[in-house]
Amino acid sequence: MRKLVITLAVVGALGLVASQALAWGPGGQGGWCPMGGYSGAYTGGAYQSFLNDTAQLRQELAAKQGEYNALMAQPNPDPKQTAQVSQEIARLQEQIQTKAQSSGVAAPGPYAYGTQRGWMCW
Repeated sequence: MRKLVITLAVVGALGLVASQALAWGPGGQGGWCPMGGYSGAYTGGAYQSFLNDTAQLRQELAAKQGEYNALMAQPNPDPKQTAQVSQEIARLQEQIQTKAQSSGVAAPGPYAYGTQRGWMCW
């Protein structure tokens, strides 16, 4: 019984150490990764300019996403109307991405077209 308790304690301690090492992430980043949206972490004033230029587009996008969510929450959503709103969302996202690309702001995702181009994290 004593050997079992010692073995379980050692395995638990090793598991804790391993989980902390894996949580630290690549390159000492602590697992932090700015992939949730457009990031100004490395772009300086270009990011603020991008935010100012796209404020209206981002408001429209948020409104369309809310409209789409409301449509989809209905028991029997109209396919034509949901398709139209979905296309408008895609159009707005494309416009925002185009502005980000022209501003040099990193896009969300691991294959960014801004200053974080190709930067991978987990």
